[in-house]
Amino acid sequence: MHTSNNVASAILNSYASRFGYLGGRRDLRASLILTSFFAFAIPSYAEAEALLPVKPSPYLVSAITRNMFKLPKPDDDLVLLSAHRGSWEIYPENSAYALQDAWNSQIESVEVDARFTADNEVVLSHDYRIERESTGSGLLYNQNFSQLRQADLRDRHGRVFTDSQGRKAKFLTFSAALDLLAQYVSDDGHGYVMIVDIKAAVDDQDPTDPIELMQRCLDILATKGNAKLSKAVVFKLKAKDAVDVGTILNRTTYDPNLIGGLIVVENPDDENVKDSSYDPHEDSIYDQWNVAPFSIQFEMNQFYKGDGLQAYFDYIDQKQGFATYHESNYFPEGVANSAGKCCFDHNTDPKSTAQRGIVPDYRGDPEMAIVNRTNLITTDWPDVVGDMLRQIGRRNTTELTR
Repeated sequence: MHTSNNVASAILNSYASRFGYLGGRRDLRASLILTSFFAFAIPSYAEAEALLPVKPSPYLVSAITRNMFKLPKPDDDLVLLSAHRGSWEIYPENSAYALQDAWNSQIESVEVDARFTADNEVVLSHDYRIERESTGSGLLYNQNFSQLRQADLRDRHGRVFTDSQGRKAKFLTFSAALDLLAQYVSDDGHGYVMIVDIKAAVDDQDPTDPIELMQRCLDILATKGNAKLSKAVVFKLKAKDAVDVGTILNRTTYDPNLIGGLIVVENPDDENVKDSSYDPHEDSIYDQWNVAPFSIQFEMNQFYKGDGLQAYFDYIDQKQGFATYHESNYFPEGVANSAGKCCFDHNTDPKSTAQRGIVPDYRGDPEMAIVNRTNLITTDWPDVVGDMLRQIGRRNTTELTR
């Protein structure tokens, strides 16, 4: 860990100065943020133990985020990789083992999923029900973290994971995940990146406000008092949750000068991206985020060839970076929404002529991710996709060392 009271004070002063001039409720919010800092200063749970050896990174964090957020060009020789939920093919997803193994394999970033527990602890979990991921059961948002800690995590095939020393994998707090990342981030700027997927409410009983969840993550990050760690963290929000630039800037202490960046997801379920004739110029959310006063990236999850996202990839006015997502169709996926159908049976499209009305899902096709004009691919198979990119001359990681 590289902690510093001076850095912590600088972060707090930056937050306070941003909100102090806004008056009214913003002054109150600034005071609450400052109060929350000291409430978090003594963590409720111990720092994360490095369960695997920590191998130093050959990459510069600044080079990773610079390449992540630049506008991709046809002749670029580097496409970045992000290990989806860590090394999910080997270890339980979102576990300390999965995160460390990905970084130890020199995958420059991992994507984790953040959710609130009943006692407002931020934990890493893709699913809002915990049966698939663990030996526990029930809704995550109805359970305190102490209850979650009683469960053991399962691997991708449903087996309870035990390492060579007899240790079980456990649910990880966001704070503990940051402690792990900090062990890879050095004083000279080398390290890796963690992309934090902020999960929204899944049903009417789930009280989660994604913007408040993001703010809590920002608060926890501030308590670490580590400027270099902050630059290694990137937040990810769906466009419908982010709403607009003002929502982020007015409701959170988000500051692109303090953290790594922001990825906005255009949801392929939205009508505008299902329509292959849709003009991105008509997408007000996309347009106003395209001129955000800080670097952002759009993640485009293309479901089928010719869907409306193709127009976004070809959008000549695009000023921000593009990402895409490639999932494995060969192993079980998590329950992603309240319908409980995504990733087992993908949502149906009444206009589809495919069997049972299910739209062919090309997200499991690495070629689809590679051929599109992207500069970041989040994938369950970073090693496989990495090999494919190297074969076509688009995995020049020397770009990340300078």
